[in-house]
Amino acid sequence: MKLRESAPTGSAHSPFVSPVGIVLLAAGQSKRMGVNKQLLPWKGKTVLHTVCRALREGWLSSMEEQFVEHQSVEGESINRDLSNHRKRNKYCIGVIGRCDSQAMQSILEEQGFLVTRNERPEDGQGSSIALGVERLVAEQDDPLDGVLCSVADQPLLTPIVVRQLIATFRSNPNRVDGDGLCRSIVVPLYGPSRRIGNPVVFGSYWFDALRHIEGDQGGKTIIHGPGKEYVQYVWISDDIGDDVDTPEDFQRIRNRESEDV
Repeated sequence: MKLRESAPTGSAHSPFVSPVGIVLLAAGQSKRMGVNKQLLPWKGKTVLHTVCRALREGWLSSMEEQFVEHQSVEGESINRDLSNHRKRNKYCIGVIGRCDSQAMQSILEEQGFLVTRNERPEDGQGSSIALGVERLVAEQDDPLDGVLCSVADQPLLTPIVVRQLIATFRSNPNRVDGDGLCRSIVVPLYGPSRRIGNPVVFGSYWFDALRHIEGDQGGKTIIHGPGKEYVQYVWISDDIGDDVDTPEDFQRIRNRESEDV
């Protein structure tokens, strides 16, 4: 897949398009579950470990694809830059709440995320999105092209899905508006029923709106509102978009724990 460069949003010295950052929403109160769902066991670790690995591996894979695309141009400097991206965590932000905050922070930092704490998670998912995007933007030396917003209770998520969503975002030929900001939004549809799910990639044009989201609707206020005409849906044939909200959800999904999805 040919990756299209966007000169207005990249560094003058960068051989690749500006990165897409990650905001992982892990501040949920798990009221319906009764326990912290992100710390539930999964494949010898926790649900949170699994989601973090899928996001980081998929993100790094998408970065490597860009570097390979440009390797013949920049030579050895590409390898140095890629090594730096593997070490940096300023592109990956995890938002936690008050519940089990020490354990959550430890896992996120171990998996290469910077951590921001939402002191009022009861205000809804929108408050976590706003905090995460604010921190993500503040950490950057150069503008980002977009942000992938993910929930932390989706244990069947794979690096392949993350890479596919970012690649689709990159390949949109009309993604850069005249102001140099990307308006594209990429939303996954899972399984035969094509259920809308997460993660969702928002272009940089939407950063300001994301930083002012309120309530529990989260990014849906943009997807079904002002961003509607810019949404591109991507069908993921495997039905792996389920999240975990109740004990029944977890039992149903855990029956698939051994699947190599």
